[in-house]
Amino acid sequence: MYSFGLYLLIFLSTLLLSWALTPLLGKLARQVGCVDRPGGRKIHARNIPYFGGVAVFLSFTGGLTAVYMFFPEFQREGSKVTAGLLLGGTVILLTGLVDDFRSTPPGLKLAGQAAAALILAGCGLRIGFLTNPMGGEIEFGVAVGTLLTLVWVVSMVNAMNLIDGLDGLAGGVALIGSVALFAVALNRGDRVDMVLTALLAGSTLGFLRYNFFPARIFLGDAGSMFLGFTLAVIGLQGIQKGATVVAFMIPLSALAVPVLDTLMAIARRSKVSGSIFKADHEHLHHRLVRLGIRKQNVVLLIYFFCIHLGTMAFVLTLIPSEYTLMILVLIGMGIIFWIKTLGFIEEKIAVRLRQSEKESMIDEATGLCSFQYLSRRVIDEIKTCDRLASRSFALLVFELKGLGAYLERLPHPHEMEERFRCWARFFLENIRSSDVVSYLGDESFVVMTPEEGDGRQYLIERLRTIFQNMKADLGIDGIELKVRQVDYPGNKGIVQELLRDAVEVA
Repeated sequence: MYSFGLYLLIFLSTLLLSWALTPLLGKLARQVGCVDRPGGRKIHARNIPYFGGVAVFLSFTGGLTAVYMFFPEFQREGSKVTAGLLLGGTVILLTGLVDDFRSTPPGLKLAGQAAAALILAGCGLRIGFLTNPMGGEIEFGVAVGTLLTLVWVVSMVNAMNLIDGLDGLAGGVALIGSVALFAVALNRGDRVDMVLTALLAGSTLGFLRYNFFPARIFLGDAGSMFLGFTLAVIGLQGIQKGATVVAFMIPLSALAVPVLDTLMAIARRSKVSGSIFKADHEHLHHRLVRLGIRKQNVVLLIYFFCIHLGTMAFVLTLIPSEYTLMILVLIGMGIIFWIKTLGFIEEKIAVRLRQSEKESMIDEATGLCSFQYLSRRVIDEIKTCDRLASRSFALLVFELKGLGAYLERLPHPHEMEERFRCWARFFLENIRSSDVVSYLGDESFVVMTPEEGDGRQYLIERLRTIFQNMKADLGIDGIELKVRQVDYPGNKGIVQELLRDAVEVA
């Protein structure tokens, strides 16, 4: 009964069904007004209908129901999974549809996800025990097993929901993950998971025909959450078949990209805003786009990572269990190295862009950065400080009291200009590469430094010392260096007032 031809038939049938349903449901979404409108964080140019997730849901559940009805063997082996998917998947879909029609509070979405997870546990799909390949077994009671199942399902649902940020991204990641898990199930002889992954792959591929760049329809929260829910159930089914650490890590390896992106988002948002529900533009695909990579190529690049990690997940089923942990550590080290490299590249590109902008916005009279460039950098630093709680900067206003009178005593205008540029170079040549200096007007110069604490005080002491040495070398009296410090954050009003006054002076 369970021949490879059957799985191919399941895949092709759901693919054709999804391919046919997707445009019809897109028209329906437009008629009922369930569309994603451009503006704000949305970068598309026109209204894009949702209900792509409904097409995936109908194709998947329709195929699952047909297999369950016409194949008694699947009824015996997959009754719990079928009930959990149909009931829990419907709850997930409705929860997402409510959010697609009208944005709902995060708590309501979490409640719907938790309800779907509890339905799975009620159908008997829960993590009951976990064995260690090195020996021993950990048994979980009903309460603990249900809690672990809830965490697993909610995590996978939100992982797919958060990665749904570019055309074809979430659907493609789900397709690659389902193919990888099909290979794992094939090697393990898990016929239920093979049916489920074939259904999911076909449903997703049919939808991707209309979702890849430029997208004509979106998954919506209903679709992305349903994909995450289904992948969570497939992983849970595999864990139940072989409740080992290896079995637990295989779906995590196959879906490492969305899972890792979610973990990074939680850590980042908790540190920056204190709320993990506050949206930002720091997801993996956002960062790659900021590097200048075209959106289509970003999607293809993430596909490549998913294929690589999905292949590694399959390899884990082929090697002895005692080597599995070593392979997982190597995978983890590779991922961490890749993340650090991405951050390094981002920082280097940002530095080069700032340097190019700085060189193109030099004030000819002083040789210093123009006040326009300084203003841009201050605004950028304010945004960075608001995004990163640990980041701060200071504006240091250096006033050369008596400079104007000194320059007026010089006999020739040309000499006045040269001496003035000499004092301007005094600031330019003695600040750090991370600092920005500009002329405010009259006798005032301003230095923006992202450093704080000892670094800022070091800069002030250094400039004062060099100033005194310069006065002694030139034999100048009557010029004094005064410093005003304004820190950010902490006194935003003062920073804004200083900037406004400086604009008027400039």
